[in-house]
Amino acid sequence: MANYFGFSHIGSIAIVVLAILAVMSIFSWSFMIYKWFQLHSISKKNSVFLNKFIESKDRGSLSSFAQINESYAANLYLLSRDSYASAATFLEIINKKIEGSFPWLASVGATSPFIGLFGTVWGIINAFSSIGMAQSVSISTVAPGISEALITTAAGIFVAVPAVIGYNILHSELTSMIGELEGFLEALSNEKI
Repeated sequence: MANYFGFSHIGSIAIVVLAILAVMSIFSWSFMIYKWFQLHSISKKNSVFLNKFIESKDRGSLSSFAQINESYAANLYLLSRDSYASAATFLEIINKKIEGSFPWLASVGATSPFIGLFGTVWGIINAFSSIGMAQSVSISTVAPGISEALITTAAGIFVAVPAVIGYNILHSELTSMIGELEGFLEALSNEKI
């Protein structure tokens, strides 16, 4: 079975390329799973407070609820009562904190195809080298290099596609959440608290 997929003839450079891609894949999947749970937890907590804010007629009880609620929306509410500037600064800090590692995920999505392409080029070089040494062209001469090239190409794509899709979905979730908090802060600034 290993022969069928070309792993028996894979060279040391291709192994290094595949190892780098494996590390990138593990990082991106770990990051995406962590961020998914983090964003959904934050969003759920914010929703609880925002629903209470909409339904509440008594701002005194809302302040008490905000002090025990562990959401960014509750913190914004409490901070905005003292100063709009401090609430806006808090929101900016939240955004930077949550968005902090997203460039790494984007980098995985952008660079992994090129790392796979490096393996592809190396495999093709090996295929031509085999032709030169054998001084004949046959499928058995070029097959190991070509299979190595195709394996690294496929691995690069296999790492890139989930990273790009994950980045787009998660960044969209983050943008939506921050937009909701910005709208809430805007409503607070217009309301006499």
